[in-house]
Amino acid sequence: MIRFMGATDTGRQRHQNQDAYICRRVGEQTGYAIVCDGMGGEKAGEVASATACQLIEKFLHRDIREGMSESAAKAVIFSAISAANAKVYSMAKENPNYHGMGTTLVLAVVLDEWMHIVNIGDSRIYMVEKKAVQQLTRDHTLVQTMVDRGEISSEEAQNHPKKHYITRAIGVGDTLDIDYQMYQLKKESQVLLCTDGLSNYLRPEKLPEQLKSCIRKESLQELIDYANNQGGADNITAVVLYRS
Repeated sequence: MIRFMGATDTGRQRHQNQDAYICRRVGEQTGYAIVCDGMGGEKAGEVASATACQLIEKFLHRDIREGMSESAAKAVIFSAISAANAKVYSMAKENPNYHGMGTTLVLAVVLDEWMHIVNIGDSRIYMVEKKAVQQLTRDHTLVQTMVDRGEISSEEAQNHPKKHYITRAIGVGDTLDIDYQMYQLKKESQVLLCTDGLSNYLRPEKLPEQLKSCIRKESLQELIDYANNQGGADNITAVVLYRS
């Protein structure tokens, strides 16, 4: 059976939580997890992340079914994200208070042994298999582009003054490039979806034991506390999915 756990926290330095998440099982081996990190002044980021999360969930809850084909699942996912992008973009154009708002997205849809994933922005998905940790997503950020071009190293990117500049987000334009991948979800696989309020502090060598502990306790509070104890500079959101 596929299982999900989710948690979110404002962190220690923010007054509002502009993250949003939804996770739901729709069958023994089928379900989905959505994590968004909103951006924008006042409550605009909160509106963007909640709107995108809820609209994507509406599509997935209605259309994702056990046994559906890979191509059908991909079509549902792309339709859901396109609808969310159009909605957030429209709201930002029509309401001056929402001008410039947008949100990141990481999404995982599990269908039997396969996991469909999407990422937009700098939220991340990690897969842990035994002691091996793999980051499945690639950040859409200015510093990642600079790393790819060989202009700076990965180590320099971690402390770069522009490391939070994202190059792709839901709601900032009327069209959107979507990074989509598929991975096999093995029985021992554990998958973490999270916003940068957690990923900024993660250490790959610690993550397997942290997830093992969270699953044993059926709570993600340990990850939330870890990020807060490291400074809690941003909102913190995590969803873990695994088989039991």
